[in-house]
Formats: sequence, structure tokens, C-alpha cells
Amino acid sequence: MDLKINLKTLNQVSIVYIALPLLVFLLTWLKTYIAVISFVLFLYAIYCGYFKNKTFNLRSLLNSKNVLITLLIISFVWCYFAGIGGLWYQSNDHHWRNAIFRDLLSYSWPVYYRSIDVALVYYIGIWLPSAIVVKILSFFLSSFPKFPQHFYFFIGNELMLVYSALGIFLTFMHILVAAKVRKYSKVLLAVLVFVFFSGMDIVGTMYAFFYDATFIFNDLHLEWWSPFIGQYSSNTTVLFWVYNQGLPAWLLTLMFYNNRKNIENYGIIALLCFFCAPLPFMGLSVLLIMFFMKNLFTEYRRKKILDYIKRTFSVQNIITIIFITPIIFLYLTSNVVASGTNGAGITSGGAHLSNGPVFKGWVLFAMFVYFVLLEALIYLMLIYKQYKKTFLYYLIFVILTLCPILTRNMKVDYCMRTTIPIISILALMIICFLVRSYNFKRNKIKYLVLCFCLALGSITPAFEFARGLDFVITKHRLFESADYFKGLDNCLEYNSYGHIVNGNFVAEFPKEKIFFKYLARK
Repeated sequence: MDLKINLKTLNQVSIVYIALPLLVFLLTWLKTYIAVISFVLFLYAIYCGYFKNKTFNLRSLLNSKNVLITLLIISFVWCYFAGIGGLWYQSNDHHWRNAIFRDLLSYSWPVYYRSIDVALVYYIGIWLPSAIVVKILSFFLSSFPKFPQHFYFFIGNELMLVYSALGIFLTFMHILVAAKVRKYSKVLLAVLVFVFFSGMDIVGTMYAFFYDATFIFNDLHLEWWSPFIGQYSSNTTVLFWVYNQGLPAWLLTLMFYNNRKNIENYGIIALLCFFCAPLPFMGLSVLLIMFFMKNLFTEYRRKKILDYIKRTFSVQNIITIIFITPIIFLYLTSNVVASGTNGAGITSGGAHLSNGPVFKGWVLFAMFVYFVLLEALIYLMLIYKQYKKTFLYYLIFVILTLCPILTRNMKVDYCMRTTIPIISILALMIICFLVRSYNFKRNKIKYLVLCFCLALGSITPAFEFARGLDFVITKHRLFESADYFKGLDNCLEYNSYGHIVNGNFVAEFPKEKIFFKYLARK
């Protein structure tokens, strides 16, 4: 029997999946009465937005078991090679992510490191569903002989692999909806383009040879070819290094794209992205705001402005913005970095390398032009004819052109991570260009050039896969978790004044913070 999926069903499964982390957070990190009220309110907001809503398209989108099975396999394989689950080589960033996940399993919630007077404050959303299952499991196993801690860590990791693969699968499904493809060959093309999409970093590294490119090839990480301008991470790089941000950002961005006329659900989309991925939220929020203004102008011209305003002030928007968002805002802004005290990371736009020359004037400008051309503009120029009348095309063009300038004096993370939603939309536009029935004969050269550029770009994610393969071959080990710290309190560093200098993950003196003082469980 064939499986039939429509947009309403896909939206409902997706929102339950991506809202689960926030629901767990509300129920387990807040004082009892606040937890119950906020949990019920947010559940009602989801019901109003995605279950009570009757405007979703009910037309069958997909009914092929072969396609579904293929998407599930690719999802698991991609997550497996990203190191999620700890069964393959993990990138260096996993040292901190594993430490956070271990602490979520080991400590009661909220996580307090009482001996050093700090609390865990980070975008922990993606780990919470797996962590709560492990905590429940450990409760029921508590009457048996004590299981070692690494047993629960292993179980939690495999649950994370399943949860992440499901998120990638839902992301792929939304891509197919947006591209309107069902044919197996086109489905496969769409998914592979998304997995291997990247700017043409291999060409950029040629420019790096003028000063020093050894640092790029030593680490098999091509995207660092232009640290003085910024970095637009490939989709595979995002999954391999910051899956906790990339995965929810992709899914929420594509949910927005496929339902961008449903202004009444913008609040839920924004809140969930803010909770799970604050930096990508900045990029997604630009899309939300600009489409809100565009739709507002359109409805004004159609003389339906009052109906549009009424939809804007929907029950779900009011609940999420007025009642739930302040809670998450107070939690995240109690972080050391958010409060403006300290932080870690490289500054973007320093216009120099530690062992290289300083770049100024027209040379820096030439580098900027070179960067945006290779990372986005060449792709945008090749698909211009098909998208020249669309608002989204020019919005993506402006964002990807201006982002390195706007984030020039910030940490490089701002350039890399705020563009995650934008890069995913660019990849989607290219996928639509390739799979839809445009006149191939009239655009043959353009198709070939675009495929050549995509092939050059695919070298970047290929290097990400190669790093893990190189480790397995040279070290003769199938996997090794990046789990050096064993806990977040083991990796915190302090300055001469006793303040934390790598405080991306914690809040200092939590008892002084509004969230921990008035809202959090003790």
C-alpha cells in the first residue's frame, strides 16, 4: 500500500518534531506553576497554528515508498558521517557538544555547576528530547545494579542519531514540496544537491596561496580560505560542526518557505529558531520581517489590510511572542557572551592572518568581491532569468552581499551561522532551477556552467567527508568520539580577575540573573 503525504500532515509532523525540545525545556527547567502554564499555552498555540488551521494544502505530495526509504537512508548516512551518534570520526567542535550532552544526562535540570557558581546556558534544544528519554530510562533502571555512565551516554548518542536523521528526513521532504518533484531521479538530484551544496571554496584557496594556504589543507577545511572577510559554510560543514544549530534552522526555514503566506504562524517559527539556533535566527528573522512587510504592502493594495492585521494578531502569535519568548530571552541572555562580558572566537574582518600580511584599501575590497562572487553571486547570476521577477531572489542577493560587511567587526560565527537559513534558500532555488521543466535546449550552456560550479563547490563537503575517512585510515580506528572534556566544567577557562573567558556555554553567578532568580527551578 502506498503512503500518501500532504502538506498539512508534513507540517504537523514537522512542528511536533521541532517543538519537542522547547516543550521539554518549559516543563523541566521552570518552576512548577510557570512550567505548567507555559507548556499548556504553547501546546495550544501549536494546536491553533497547525492542527486547527484549515488553510493548508491537502493535495497529495508524495506516495512512493521507494522515495521515502531512499530519503531515510540518505538522512541516516549523512548524520552518521557527521559523527552524530559517536560511531564515526567527530570534528573538534564535538568536544564541547559532547560535554554539554554529558552534563544534561548527569545533572538535574536546570544544570548548575555549584562548585564554580555557574549554570548551563546555551542553545541546548536539539539534545533535550534524547536526554529526557535517557533520564526516564535511568529512573526505571535505578533499582537494578548500577549501569556505568558511559552506558547512558551511548544510549543518548544513538537516540540523537535517530532524532537528527528524522530531522534531516523532514528537511528533505520540505525541499521536495518546495521543488514540486516526485520522480525518483529528480528527488535524488534535489537531495544530493542540498547535501553537497557549497560556495566554490576550492577556487578561493588559489587566492590563499599568495600568502599561505597550508593551514587550509592541513585541516582539510577549505572554507577558511578567507578568514579576513568571512565564511559561508556548506550544508555538510554545518551538519558536521554545528548540527545543533543547522538542523533546526534548515527545517524551520523550509517550513517558513512552504507556508510563507501564513503570517499567523510566524511567531512560532521565530520562537523555535530563537530557542534552538539564535544565530541562524538572525538570518531567518530578516526573511520573516521582509516577507511580512511585502505581504502587508500587497494586502494594502488589495484593500485587505484589516484582515491581514487580524491574521497577524493570531492567538498563536500572541501566545508565543508575549508569553513564551520573554522566558527564552531571559534564559539565553543570561549567558556570559550575551551579557557582554566575555567570549571566544575569531574576529571577522580583521583583514589579516596571524602569520600573514595586513590587507588594506582596494586589496581588501577586491577580496570582498572575490569572496561574494565565489560564495553566492555566480550562482545567483546563473539563475537570474528564472527568478528575476521574484522578491525572494533580490532579498537573498542583498543579504549574501551585505552580510560580510555587516558582520565585519563581529566574531566570525555571525557571518558563518546567521547565513545558514539564507544559504539553504539559495540551495533550494538552484534545486528548483535544475529539476523543473525549463527549456533545456535554450539554457544548455547555463545548465552546464551551473553544474560545473556545483561540482567545484562539492569539493568543500567532500573534504569534510575526507577528514573522517583520513582519520579512520591513518589511525586504524573506525570511530573516536571527540569527548576529551567529559563535562563542561572541565573546559572552562578563567582570566586573572576570576571571570570565565570562554563563556559561550554558561551564565556566571546565576542567582543574580532574572531567569534563575524568578523563573527556574531551584
